[in-house]
Amino acid sequence: MDKDYKVEIHITEGGLVASMRITPTAGEIFSVSAEDLLEHVRAEGITIGVLTEVIERMAQNRITGEWVVIARGVKPEEGTNGSVRFHFDKDRIKARIQEDATGKVNLRDLNLIQNVKKGDLLCELIPPRAGKSGMSVKGEELPSKEGAHAKLPEAKNVTISADRTHMYAAMDGLVQWVDNAVQVDAVYTVHDVDASVGNIRFNGSVVVQGEVGDGYEIHAGQDITIASTVGRVVLEAGGNIRIAGGILGQEKAMVTANGGIHARFIQDAHVKSEKEIVVNDYIRNSMVSAIGPVVIRNANGFIATSKVSSDCWIYCHTVGQEDAGTETELSIGHSPVLHQEQVRIKEDIVEKTQEFLKFQSSLSKLRVMKSTSELSRQQEMLYEKILETMDNLRRTLIQQNAKVMEITEKIHRTYQGNIYIEGTLHDHSTIRIGMASRTITGAMSKVHLYLKDGQIADAEFMLVPEVKKVLEAKE
Repeated sequence: MDKDYKVEIHITEGGLVASMRITPTAGEIFSVSAEDLLEHVRAEGITIGVLTEVIERMAQNRITGEWVVIARGVKPEEGTNGSVRFHFDKDRIKARIQEDATGKVNLRDLNLIQNVKKGDLLCELIPPRAGKSGMSVKGEELPSKEGAHAKLPEAKNVTISADRTHMYAAMDGLVQWVDNAVQVDAVYTVHDVDASVGNIRFNGSVVVQGEVGDGYEIHAGQDITIASTVGRVVLEAGGNIRIAGGILGQEKAMVTANGGIHARFIQDAHVKSEKEIVVNDYIRNSMVSAIGPVVIRNANGFIATSKVSSDCWIYCHTVGQEDAGTETELSIGHSPVLHQEQVRIKEDIVEKTQEFLKFQSSLSKLRVMKSTSELSRQQEMLYEKILETMDNLRRTLIQQNAKVMEITEKIHRTYQGNIYIEGTLHDHSTIRIGMASRTITGAMSKVHLYLKDGQIADAEFMLVPEVKKVLEAKE
């Protein structure tokens, strides 16, 4: 039977789409056979995604002169690109105020620093995910596009795994995302410590090029270096502390170091070092304690109205003042700082014990409620919070008891050492060496004080090599 139309099939989009057009060969089409159209489809080898209903509708409605999609293949699924997963916050530029275990917040703790330890994982490569092949309308496989492999970013002070998929910190320090690179620094440098920086808690060294505002704290695992004078601050270093200016502590400054402490002067402050304390000009109205020597280097330097302790030796030009209202006390191994710390910790133990008992009472009430009825979600959260807080308090009390025992042992240890005064030792000053004590009556000049037969003896001052070495050392 002759047909009064012709059928065209066109495949596009890389084999994914097949379209059909019916064109009359005479003036009018009287009948179109769906089976005939399907035969054309089969003849073209189209087997995938055939839209039979569309073809039947074309035949039934005798749709002519336009291209109609009659088959769709299966589009390949693209693979996903590989990526870098970061194990630190790249955008740590905003303050993150956090509650402590008791629900309190310190608005000066901005938590801007991300501390890392050597070997900490910083980032890793996530491999690309393979795509899924598609199928053309003719049943031909259409391969998917594979996702691209990511690369670890540029970095400083890191180590890379052998397969170059993981990046680790090469040292203790601060991790930052700077100029599209990972950077680990052992030194944290700021201009000023103020509201824009907040308190600093860093496991490396801290350098302050300007000032530390009153009320702020710096806790460093290594050294602290400050370019100016500090006031009412808390400084705590695992290494040395060097202050180019001095300390004007307003009777609130607390400065402690596991290394040495070097400053131009110390006034109205509490200062404690596990090594030496070297001051250029003077110590006034302060409590100062060192395991190593305490030295006032200046030829006109002095210690006045202060309690200064060393476990080995002390050197100064002038000690005490004429008509001073407050005594000056120099000690070898009889640290007033230790005594004060012992009292402070004991008071804190009492306070935290009372706090613990209050939480224990609240917990007991919640336990009774829990045994008789189901707690609300809010009560459950309170229950868990109290348990966590009590656990933290328990650990703190254990640590503080151990610290009290350690301090008590140090206080009762017997020490011997020397006190060298090149200028004047003023009247009413007190000298302690070990368990011996002597109050000076009548000023003394150029004197060396030491322990002899359990008593404090004196001799003429001589510049011994150990003192000379410190005085001549370059700062």
